[in-house]
Amino acid sequence: MTFIKTIFTFLITLLIVTTTFAQESKHKTKILLIGTIHFETPHLDQFELKTDDFLAPKRQQELEELTGILKRTNADKVMIEKPFNQQKQIDSLYNAYSQNKYKLTVSEREQIGFRLAKKLNLKHINCIDVFYGMKHDSLVSVTAKEKNQLYLLNELSTTANNFILEIDNVSKRNSITEILKYINTKELLQKNLSLYLKYYAKIGAGENYIGAESVSDWYLRNLAIYANIITQINANDKYVILIFGQGHIPILKHLLQNNDDFELVELNSVLK
Repeated sequence: MTFIKTIFTFLITLLIVTTTFAQESKHKTKILLIGTIHFETPHLDQFELKTDDFLAPKRQQELEELTGILKRTNADKVMIEKPFNQQKQIDSLYNAYSQNKYKLTVSEREQIGFRLAKKLNLKHINCIDVFYGMKHDSLVSVTAKEKNQLYLLNELSTTANNFILEIDNVSKRNSITEILKYINTKELLQKNLSLYLKYYAKIGAGENYIGAESVSDWYLRNLAIYANIITQINANDKYVILIFGQGHIPILKHLLQNNDDFELVELNSVLK
């Protein structure tokens, strides 16, 4: 009986050690999230930065330097803020660009995304965006007026405009690399997300929750983007770079941090 107990104990110990080793050695795909400003205007954003000329020689040189640094990651995939259902169109444009038959538009999706993917000798660039309309937005102002909460929208507007002014001032004085380092700090990412969580969520609370439902529209879109990300990464991918509007990054970061298939890489550790 003692011998059997010894064998049983040995097998249990072996199982624990093997399981622990398997967990420790599990491959995780490194993923670098790059929150960007939009290089071209206008867009559909309610609060929008008025950008400068990113096709100017100085900015083009900065983009070469930025993508030269990012190339050192040897990333397996580059993902951009283009709708998933436009993949064939983007494939065609990127293929033409790879053959020097297409001139990049001002969009950061191409200026950073296409340029970087070509430097990495990638055959393909991944589209991961999906657009869910903010269907509750039209009801937010109506509800705010009915519930005497218009002051929340006024505070939101003031805070958002100050936030944009802050980024605008940084953008005018710094290189593209420095701009990206700045807007991807924890503080700036939190500032963007707080616009939804601090103001919108309060509107209609306790009754119709229109504000919370409006915030849920934003989360739904980012959850759908997240779904597109994780379904386009396979077990062989060691490193992925995602280039997306800065406002999406806090939610995407949270989602990916809680998926043990991935290891998030901080942008400022790459753009030293």
